Amino acid sequence: MLRNVSDMDLKLLRLFSAVVKCGGFTAAQAELNVSHSNISMQISALEKRLGYRVCERGKGGFSVTEKGRIILDAALKIFEALDQFKDQAQSLSGKLMGDVYVGLADNISTLSSAHIDAAIARFYQRGHSAHLHLFVNSPAELEVAVIDKQIDVAISYFNRILPNLTYRNLYTEPVGIFCGASHALFDNDDIQPFDLEDADWIAYGFLSADLERMVRPTTSTATAYHLEAVIHAILAGTHLGFLPLHCAEPWVAQGKMRILLPEIMQQDVQHYMITSNAHPQSEAAQAFMEDLLHVHGVITP
Repeated sequence: MLRNVSDMDLKLLRLFSAVVKCGGFTAAQAELNVSHSNISMQISALEKRLGYRVCERGKGGFSVTEKGRIILDAALKIFEALDQFKDQAQSLSGKLMGDVYVGLADNISTLSSAHIDAAIARFYQRGHSAHLHLFVNSPAELEVAVIDKQIDVAISYFNRILPNLTYRNLYTEPVGIFCGASHALFDNDDIQPFDLEDADWIAYGFLSADLERMVRPTTSTATAYHLEAVIHAILAGTHLGFLPLHCAEPWVAQGKMRILLPEIMQQDVQHYMITSNAHPQSEAAQAFMEDLLHVHGVITP
């Protein structure tokens, strides 16, 4: 029976939490970079320490026991309390310390209205000992990461407003509809809106509602989860797709892409900085958020 919680117990509990999050041992292997047998051995060690099973595994699949769910909830509270303790202890030094986790949308390095580089430069001028971790992911994955406290702040465009997140406007991004050089519409000088609706589209789930109202395609035989993938489908000449103008610019200059009906089918998409309402931010994370707002001309509260 577990009487004292050691560092090893916390390590085992974190592993158990990761396995549950991944949905089983097999999926957790890639996430943890640990073999299936090693995960099994550590879960068994945790169960031996506790005196009961926390999950079922085998031919019937993976599932968490009732006691396992109670332990997991308690462990998550411990992890959050430890994070708060670490932040408070570091703040007493009078110097920004710790880790700051930031999520970004892909393909924004060439967007003139995005000043992420300026925010990073301003942050490192503070003379701190903090460590910045930068990730690139899809908007939906960034939302989940902020909610789950995997990252502190994310910057992207989002097609929904979730009640447990705070959204701050940062900048806008002009977006249009593009086709590749081998597409049937590329050399058409009399394109009508219905031509776009009848074409095959590359779809992705992080468009703003305003863009989706501009045109309603009848056919979509491909789905992308990052802008890089949208570019490939458009260049193939098989699909139309929405792209930020700055992403398409090099391909347009080479004659490999064309924007369609820009006078009526081009709009600005709002990018936001999002943070969680449920989790307190470290001083270092708050400082980086202030720098983001400052370089984008947003008045901080």
